[in-house]
Amino acid sequence: MTPKSESRTIQVQIKSIEPESLRDSLATEPFNATTNGHSLECSVSANSTVDLRARWNSMMRSLIGSEEALMSGVQPHMD
Repeated sequence: MTPKSESRTIQVQIKSIEPESLRDSLATEPFNATTNGHSLECSVSANSTVDLRARWNSMMRSLIGSEEALMSGVQPHMD
């Protein structure tokens, strides 16, 4: 078990055709986010499990909203 004073971190790698757009959606959040090719790499840290969960949820809401916005601009290709 991690003592309450120790920091906890979650690292996530997401494959995307628009990793820069997803990264930019996190610009106002306190997360480390970088792109590497077609991947977005994020890390979330907090001093408690409760805070880590809240930050994780915030990051995921931002990413889901961005993904939905990106997908709404995609026009189906009709032949």
